[in-house]
Amino acid sequence: MSRAGRSARTGAPLYFVAMKYPRHRSFIGIAFVLAAAACAPTPERPADQGDRFTFRTAHTPYTAAICIARNMRGRSGMSAEERAVGGSSTEVIVRARGGEILAVARVDDDGTFSKSSVLVTPAVRSDRAGFARQLMNGC
Repeated sequence: MSRAGRSARTGAPLYFVAMKYPRHRSFIGIAFVLAAAACAPTPERPADQGDRFTFRTAHTPYTAAICIARNMRGRSGMSAEERAVGGSSTEVIVRARGGEILAVARVDDDGTFSKSSVLVTPAVRSDRAGFARQLMNGC
């Protein structure tokens, strides 16, 4: 007879061991949960979150955010909203006419310069790097 599913010490079926020895019950339950979790399917690929670009600017975070927002407001069908994030950072959210987020630019104070991190979302179906450069043009 096969030893699978039986206690190594007594040879009794595992369900009998779990009932007779209550301390083993939690161990068997944990082992079952871990075995079931190992069989769970994993996601193949994460969804496209967009592309991130980094720029440096000589402006303060506030001035750079105003410049980015002005660049996007100049384009038809887009709106931009700037807001303060913490004490020395600003963020600009660029939306399409329907409210869909096209890009999020965060500008952080980096000493003499400011560091701009631009996330261009998948809603921009054309050249994302070009879109990021247009955001930062002249800033």
